[in-house]
Amino acid sequence: MELEALTKALGVSGFEDEVRQRILSAVGGGEVDEFGNVVLRGRSKLAFVAHMDEVGLLVTSIEEDGRLKFRKVGGVDDRILPGSSVVIYGDGFRVEGVIGVAPPHFQQQQQVTWQDLYIDIGAASREEAEAMGVGPMTPAAFSRRYAEVGKFISATALDDRAGCWALVETYKRGAAATYVWTVQEEVGLLGARALARSLEGKSVIVVDTMACCHPNYTGNVKPGRGPVLRLFDNYGAYNNKLARRVLEIAKKRGIPIQIGGGGGGTDAAAFFMAGVPAVAIGILTKYSHSPVEMVHRDDLRHTVELLTALAEELG
Repeated sequence: MELEALTKALGVSGFEDEVRQRILSAVGGGEVDEFGNVVLRGRSKLAFVAHMDEVGLLVTSIEEDGRLKFRKVGGVDDRILPGSSVVIYGDGFRVEGVIGVAPPHFQQQQQVTWQDLYIDIGAASREEAEAMGVGPMTPAAFSRRYAEVGKFISATALDDRAGCWALVETYKRGAAATYVWTVQEEVGLLGARALARSLEGKSVIVVDTMACCHPNYTGNVKPGRGPVLRLFDNYGAYNNKLARRVLEIAKKRGIPIQIGGGGGGTDAAAFFMAGVPAVAIGILTKYSHSPVEMVHRDDLRHTVELLTALAEELG
């Protein structure tokens, strides 16, 4: 499966169906649990995990003039919202929209927050917006973008379609493992929390993106130098036996790997707290949680090589 196809699927947390269907089509034989996670079970003692969802917005109400009020879903910086374009979507429909902001000629306040903003879908009334299929609790994803920028790929929702893609590619190589694509990571690791107990007896490698690069948080890591063994984040430390084995195997196989920490958290925390050995592998990402995230193509390739080696050594 091409990474571009995965990034162009819409999948705001809790509304991941397009992403789920593309993954199911790519791997075949996957099961969907009652929470929406995709699980492809193998006999190996190892499980690979990536999350399908992305940060975005959720329509909360429609004004009389057809504009949409919304709330944020996941960690979205208010500064990227004014002037953004979005896609409101649901069963059988997509509606283009923009988040407008008053031009500088008319602005009186210096700082705009998300509560001040609206999504404009070109409707002149509430009834016209509703006729398009839009209503309260309808998700809005940032408009899709995919471009090659030097040695990088820049796209919407690389967090964590890059990890989802890495799992699909590793599976296609025939690497023996259980493969899991989770829902609602961006809003509290909910899919992984629901699934964690069913993976008892396995070691879990979570593949996620990792915001780059702030030395106080991430350490001296750089894009293009390999995936990052993420030993610390806001949930705690992962300096455990499994982490050390990952590092040993990477060095043994000559696969570039870096060591660092991250802000926020990953699905690894959900498994760790459930008593399942887990670590996270981070694919360094510039401009995280924005529509123009960037990953280095070499890091994508080396992540698949690392996962394949881990399946052979730990399975």
